[in-house]
Amino acid sequence: MTKTSSNNLSRSAIARNLQLGRTIFNFSQEDLGARCELHRTHISAIERQELNVGVDTVERIARAFSVPAYVLLMPRAEAQVQLYEAYFHAAEAKT
Repeated sequence: MTKTSSNNLSRSAIARNLQLGRTIFNFSQEDLGARCELHRTHISAIERQELNVGVDTVERIARAFSVPAYVLLMPRAEAQVQLYEAYFHAAEAKT
């Protein structure tokens, strides 16, 4: 029996939204890893859906993007809105 249930859907959502967040924030895998205190290869493995990441790791990644952890599990379009809002808020705070 193969695991095709919500496990794969959740991994896919996290991977997709992690990549989206990196693009929006212009973070390399190394940049994001440093912000999350994770190695670049760990970020890469998450993006390739090779790891079943824990809640603590999802929270660390979300914190790097200044969003709640649940945003990384949202459908892409909804996550994109949240990630852009966080990005623009961070940019405004710098000025």
